[in-house]
Amino acid sequence: MKFKTLLSSGLTGLFIFLTGCGSAMSKNPTTFDWLATESAPSHYPMKIIQGDLFYHGQGGSRYIPSGGTLRAGWGSSISTHIGGDELYPLPDRLSIVFFSLTENQFYQGEFDLPYEKILALFREGIIADKKSPYYRKVMVGVAPGGVVSVWLTGNRTKEVFFGQAEKIDLSYGRATGLPFDGKHDEDSFIKGILEDVLKPEELESLKKDGVPFGLWARYRTLYTWNLKSGGAVPFKHEIIGMKYLNGESGRTDYPFTEELVKTPRPLPRWISVTPKFTNRNTNYRLHFNEFELMNAFEKLGANGEEVTIECDARMPREDARLRVYNDKESIELKETRVSDR
Repeated sequence: MKFKTLLSSGLTGLFIFLTGCGSAMSKNPTTFDWLATESAPSHYPMKIIQGDLFYHGQGGSRYIPSGGTLRAGWGSSISTHIGGDELYPLPDRLSIVFFSLTENQFYQGEFDLPYEKILALFREGIIADKKSPYYRKVMVGVAPGGVVSVWLTGNRTKEVFFGQAEKIDLSYGRATGLPFDGKHDEDSFIKGILEDVLKPEELESLKKDGVPFGLWARYRTLYTWNLKSGGAVPFKHEIIGMKYLNGESGRTDYPFTEELVKTPRPLPRWISVTPKFTNRNTNYRLHFNEFELMNAFEKLGANGEEVTIECDARMPREDARLRVYNDKESIELKETRVSDR
């Protein structure tokens, strides 16, 4: 009898252990080790007042870091909610309140997230690399005009949602808990933050041109494009890293595969070129002027034409020349900056 009791207890404990670890051991997990983080444009600082990512099929949520002035760059992670070693369900809903400093405007939004897409991408990342999965964070970005974007990020970054929040009437003092003596006092405080975090030329541009509403939607325009190289030190078999205008990022090999070239993608913010063989000192980073590049592609690739970015690579790197072209026309990129990092 004693033996049967011990055996029963042991089997029960084993069952509980396996049940608790099922998601981690399964080929089709539904819980993951993931964190929450936030993002905002570099020239248009934002502040998240409150945000939550709600777990799929459960009542709980993971909060999005809030309170700080955000301006690390669109699609760049800033801070992180630390949650220990537990596995959590992925989110299927987002609730957020945020403030756009350059507009002096609050926004609020409730959004359903594409859970099945998020789940598939997390699973794909684990299958590809168990030790270092593709995705470890869910990143929520906010931008002027009420723009809200959600990415999965880690070794790469993938956009999974893009939406629009609504304007709300809320005082800065009430939202932040800071004491102000009226609206004028609040406005002066916000102006002081902008003067602290933005460079003089950024403030001047903001005063002259205003906030470029619609820019973040424009970043998401997809084109069919390739990368080629010539010149004195042409790219050969390199590793290509890319940060896209819409906040996504990833790596691939050079030359691009035909499948990649034929797949419509956002335009690059920068492209890094790293030789696979370390004895070749030909690291390149192409820093594009986003408006120059978008204007060129809108002219050359608006109707689905394949457009090529060509780098005439030279040493010193600063002497490199770049252009974009289709089968009918070529445009020189005069504002692209080339460096080794």
